[in-house]
Amino acid sequence: MWNAHQTVEIFHLLFLRAFGARVDKTLFALKGGCNLRFFLKGIRYSEDMDLDIQTMAVGTLRGNVDNLLAAQSFTQTLRAQGIEIARSSLPKQTGTTQRWKLALRITESGAEVPTKIEFSRRGLGGEKAVEPVDAGIIRTYRLYPVLVQHYSVHTAFAQKVSALALREQVQSRDVFDLKLLLDAGGAGRPLPAAAAAHLATAIGNALAIDYDAFAGQVLAYLDPEYQEHYRSRKAWAELQEQVVDGLEALRS
Repeated sequence: MWNAHQTVEIFHLLFLRAFGARVDKTLFALKGGCNLRFFLKGIRYSEDMDLDIQTMAVGTLRGNVDNLLAAQSFTQTLRAQGIEIARSSLPKQTGTTQRWKLALRITESGAEVPTKIEFSRRGLGGEKAVEPVDAGIIRTYRLYPVLVQHYSVHTAFAQKVSALALREQVQSRDVFDLKLLLDAGGAGRPLPAAAAAHLATAIGNALAIDYDAFAGQVLAYLDPEYQEHYRSRKAWAELQEQVVDGLEALRS
């Protein structure tokens, strides 16, 4: 019924709707690739989902998520979309990060696809809004509307600059996402000092990524029509140059 990327995306959306029904929506915020995909017309599917959360104790969050994943109503909603939770684990449960690792089974084929849900307690700084997920995505999957708090394009841009600069292993998806954010006006305001301090490192990291890394890390998460466009080294070089130029402009 759905391919692997769509299966994960449906799971993320249904989780957000169910979690928001249990927990005050202003206590957590969607960030990263899912934020870009669900609210900024991003074309890259996200394997995992990242959120910031505040106030809630470790044990309380763990109980809320565990109970949600085990709830009959949630499992029935998943089954209606041809999805089952095959396995789940809790590889990290600390005061700063809580992570759930799941294997989702596509009931029609029996294939399993991995995903993770991660909550971070490093603050809810920046601009946020509680808004409905993009209507086009909701229509594609024939879901009810999903309301979730998420970071604005300007805050998401600053977060991506910092991510590109500070990850232990540089990720080409950050450069790809920065192109989307630049096109969406994410650089229209001065960067917060914390992100601005990392601009030089972010630029250097963007320049260090070669086409093979991009092809291996990003192309598989695009629909076929976009894979065709970005399959060439020229397309990557142009995107890379545009992002570097956009970041360089912020240094002047």
